[in-house]
Amino acid sequence: MSVFQSDRLQSRFRDSSENYLLSVLHHAAKMNSQRSPPTYPELLTLGLFGNDDQFRTTIGRWILGTDHFNTNSILAENNSFKVINTPHLFEEDSLHPDQDIIDFMALSYPGPNMFILAIDSENSRNMGKVVGQITKLQEIFGQQVTEHLFIILPDKESLQSLLNLKEYFNTNLAVANENLASECKTWCFSRRHSFLYNYKNYSEEVVRRRRTALMKITVNSLSDGPPLHHYGRAGANKVTDTMINIILLGLTGTGKSASANTIMIAGNPKIDPEQLFRSEASSMPITKQCEAKIIQKPFKRQVRLVDTPDFFNEEVKNCQAQVEACKRFCQQGPCVVLLVLQLGRITDSEKDIIEELENKLGWRIRESTTVLLTHGEDLKGNVEKYINASGALKNIVAKCYNRYHVFSNSSKDPKQVIELIKKIPDFKKKKKSLVDECEMF
Repeated sequence: MSVFQSDRLQSRFRDSSENYLLSVLHHAAKMNSQRSPPTYPELLTLGLFGNDDQFRTTIGRWILGTDHFNTNSILAENNSFKVINTPHLFEEDSLHPDQDIIDFMALSYPGPNMFILAIDSENSRNMGKVVGQITKLQEIFGQQVTEHLFIILPDKESLQSLLNLKEYFNTNLAVANENLASECKTWCFSRRHSFLYNYKNYSEEVVRRRRTALMKITVNSLSDGPPLHHYGRAGANKVTDTMINIILLGLTGTGKSASANTIMIAGNPKIDPEQLFRSEASSMPITKQCEAKIIQKPFKRQVRLVDTPDFFNEEVKNCQAQVEACKRFCQQGPCVVLLVLQLGRITDSEKDIIEELENKLGWRIRESTTVLLTHGEDLKGNVEKYINASGALKNIVAKCYNRYHVFSNSSKDPKQVIELIKKIPDFKKKKKSLVDECEMF
């Protein structure tokens, strides 16, 4: 690699890594100050590459903040990052190199926010080997991959010896440290856009089919740490590209579980009661953890219904863990919210429920929320007059752009579910709304 040893190139790359990282952080802070709160929570996708298993594991653990990440982890995530581990990409004797690449593209579809190349102490002494790994990434994913590449090195000495790679490949270098999560987040937000695959070597159709086959969701209790996802496991909760998440939020006793069951029964009137959410009248919380069920009828597409506990009820243990579980469901695809309130029972604690839920979840739920009023059978007169007569309820509905619907959970008439679908905001953003795809009754 004499080209890197020439005096001409050495003179080009004098600036220190510290000044470079400071400039990145300064620029990112400026960009973040101009960013409005996200409509949906942002889960940053990182691809983790490198020959040394232990060094990759260390970086993965620092980013995710958990010791659960190990050399066997394929896909792991927390409430900020999804990390895809690629242990075999640079192995010359890899048995299925093309399959490894397609699997990575499928898990990170349509493209990751960042490629991380972990260079351990031994490899950092070999400039030619490092250049070879960068070049291979360019051959696979295109020349522009280096604009989203972050090279992580074990110490400052290694960084200084490879500093000229920064400008030669238009890439980024940093020393591994326990603040990697913050640095990755800052850098990703400063880029604004994630990397997008060009499908020059592998067709998008193949990648999408593989993605559907690989993405199996396992939602565990988060009290023991973030769940790790390994592909190849069987399960009913399979992600598809068109799946939509419907999250039911609200206080204890408002009818969240009953409303979710009403939606399920509309698609399958003969459904086994054992398949429904547990629902019963009680002043104490019945639902104590997030629970999801995937349905297709009457939508003709997969919809994941997520029943949630009362995030403000002291009887709910591990409340923050359940909040994080709720956020994870939203990060798996398009997400809409049904804020469930009971007609005739708007309490003082519900007056500011939109703001309080946004603070809990960390994103503006009002952009995708429809207020669902239960106990519609008790309503006497016009619902609009009822809402206007209640200042607290009128204020909540206004914050949700005047989207509301009334449910009578004692009724099995599926038409009330179809009417609800018409009012859900995300289903109207495409040329053909979801209601147009519903099965007719």
